[in-house]
Amino acid sequence: MAACGSKLKKLAWLSLLAAVLAVPSGAEAVSDKIHVTPNRVDIGAFFQGVDVALEGQLPSGAGAVVEIRGETIHQTLLRKGRRWGLWMSVGEIDVDNAPNLYLVMSSAPQIPELAGGQTPWGFASLKSQVNLKGALAPDENDNFLREFLELKKSEDLYNALPGAITISDSPGGGATFTGNFSLPARVPPGKYLVQLSVLKDGQLMERKTAEVKVRMVGFPALFASLAYEHAAFYGILAVIIAIATGFIMGFLFKGKAEH
Repeated sequence: MAACGSKLKKLAWLSLLAAVLAVPSGAEAVSDKIHVTPNRVDIGAFFQGVDVALEGQLPSGAGAVVEIRGETIHQTLLRKGRRWGLWMSVGEIDVDNAPNLYLVMSSAPQIPELAGGQTPWGFASLKSQVNLKGALAPDENDNFLREFLELKKSEDLYNALPGAITISDSPGGGATFTGNFSLPARVPPGKYLVQLSVLKDGQLMERKTAEVKVRMVGFPALFASLAYEHAAFYGILAVIIAIATGFIMGFLFKGKAEH
């Protein structure tokens, strides 16, 4: 009986091995991971932005859209207008549910739509997501939202990069995608979601995600800590630094003027 049980176990292992070997190589080529390099970014005193590289695998014939999205925050903007011939603040506009960073990339020459004309990514999706209220007439919503998106683009915090993802065939089956994007110098600290949408024939096949963490280090981290945890001391220190800077600049310019 023991010998019979041993033979049955061997047959079970051989059957399992045969099943594994029978899986097509193309199915093994598709990974669930997106490789992000670097996946942690440190903001120091001389931080000028950084390029981030992406790499991953796709099924054969598929396209890709990648979104890099930050946390949604509340922002209050001052609206300017003419009063008595002068430009001045005429009210506040609250912006809700807008990410502090939004980048979208695609393998297609244009940011693609799904079958049926749906656009779950890109600036079109942001227009349906962002909420505006305050010193704003109902018929001004679209114009102001367009200006808000242009403002964020000018700050390098929003951008659309069609064609920035390259897809090439993998030797073992499937395909590999690569691309890169820039985190600007003024990127806020926090966690940023990197989401890959895999498309084929106008249909969303699957989504994969990764994260990039941005943190302050050195003097920026010290000053941020003082501002949030010791506001009074931070205010005094800021005044001292401003006065000292004024004296130094005055001395330098005075010396140049005497020459």
